[in-house]
Amino acid sequence: MTVFFRLTLLALLFSNPLLFSRAESEFTIIYAAEMAEANHPEANFSHLATLLKQSRSNSSPTFFLFGGGSIGPSPLGFFDRGAHIIDILNSLEPDAMAVSHRDFAYLSEELSQRAYEAAFPLVLSNLYDPMTEDNLDGLVDSILVQQADIKLGVIALVAPYVVQQYALNRLHVTPAEQAISRQAARLKAQGAHLVVLMHTIELDFLPELLTNGTLDLAFRNNYDGQQLLRDHPRLVLQQQLNQAVVVTAEVDLDYQLDKLTTTYIDLATLPADPDIARKIVDHTQRLQLLLQEPLGRTAVSFTTLRQEVRNTENAFANFVADTLKNYTGAQLAFFNSGTIRGVQDYPAGSMLTRGDILAELPFRNTPVLLQLSGLDLLSIFEHGLSGLDNQRGFFLQVSGFTLLFDSTAPIGSRVIKLLVNGDPVINSKMYNVATLEYLAEGGDGFEILEKRSKLNYFNPSDRNIADIVAAAIKKQQTIKLIKDGRLQDISKQGQP
Repeated sequence: MTVFFRLTLLALLFSNPLLFSRAESEFTIIYAAEMAEANHPEANFSHLATLLKQSRSNSSPTFFLFGGGSIGPSPLGFFDRGAHIIDILNSLEPDAMAVSHRDFAYLSEELSQRAYEAAFPLVLSNLYDPMTEDNLDGLVDSILVQQADIKLGVIALVAPYVVQQYALNRLHVTPAEQAISRQAARLKAQGAHLVVLMHTIELDFLPELLTNGTLDLAFRNNYDGQQLLRDHPRLVLQQQLNQAVVVTAEVDLDYQLDKLTTTYIDLATLPADPDIARKIVDHTQRLQLLLQEPLGRTAVSFTTLRQEVRNTENAFANFVADTLKNYTGAQLAFFNSGTIRGVQDYPAGSMLTRGDILAELPFRNTPVLLQLSGLDLLSIFEHGLSGLDNQRGFFLQVSGFTLLFDSTAPIGSRVIKLLVNGDPVINSKMYNVATLEYLAEGGDGFEILEKRSKLNYFNPSDRNIADIVAAAIKKQQTIKLIKDGRLQDISKQGQP
């Protein structure tokens, strides 16, 4: 009887799954993004490495998700197309990296090359390449990663405008919600306990997907430093640049999220990891002599802050446009304001270095000479004015033109008057206009330029705009940057 009782008790114990199932598991996700300036003086990858080491030394598992937006553009990336970023990240060992729009800064072929150099997966879930009949070569649609007993599925989205922004005419961005649903189902079929999204864009349907269990967490990059609104407790926002987000949580017996906490870490408050700091120095040291080369002084103060470049006339942009026109021998010139990236204030008397110019003009854009009709020009400027409301970067900076526009008018009707070297534009007349290769290939939605005739001009060694501007500053020694009224928003006339 006693033996029977003991056997019955053992049978009951072993048949109860709650008594022998695992305990609740705590884990951490560290998320960072938008770190194109690897040698940022205040906060860079060496500070992020310290945070990762601290977290990984704990007993609970740590996932490191990198949100991308860092391969370019940057002064160092100007030379190696972002290879140094991948090399540094290889040392930090991300579980996955999302491909964001700035990772296309050196175009799709270079991004594919960076993907093959990476010791971690580059994830993009809503891109289709007809050449491969799949994703861009080297990228994965989604990835299942595991730390301890937790399996995490990772999805990443890019904004649809990346195709226009970087003239990726061969590639297609597929609908975001469909991509999420398809990849989330695929990951769960592979055994994912949790599914995480990394993205950069506003998604109206995201709260519903976080509520109904399609997604468990979503991380959003903040690539322009704007304040983002959180509309769901599981939507995690990077509120500042040079910031890491630490999410700690538990999963219960059914792998449901519990006890979720989010902490924002200013990387500048952390000590630099010496090994990663040395690696960054190794990448930058060989370029320092070149970057520190003095070119000339500015006689007046000027700024390249985003809001002072992307929707208004700018003194530095005028200098770049004038230099572009003079170099090609064109009658006129324009370029997209998103070409200028330094986001700096320069006091009068500042010595400008080659590094300053590469920070301002980090894309390897070469000049192109086009033949355009007056009607083409009106259409082109209307398109350039269509991005004023969100500072998208295709507002055009000009030389030889005088443009009067109304930023409050409906899109497509904002050009009030366009003068060409002081005379009204003539619709049927043909003009020789200098621009940059990026726009000439249809970038930023200027598809009309891709269809227009290119003219020959003398450009030894295929010089890019940064080199041309640097040479112009060096020749003049002292530059006096001015605004002369070539771009006028009549809706703001009379305002201080």
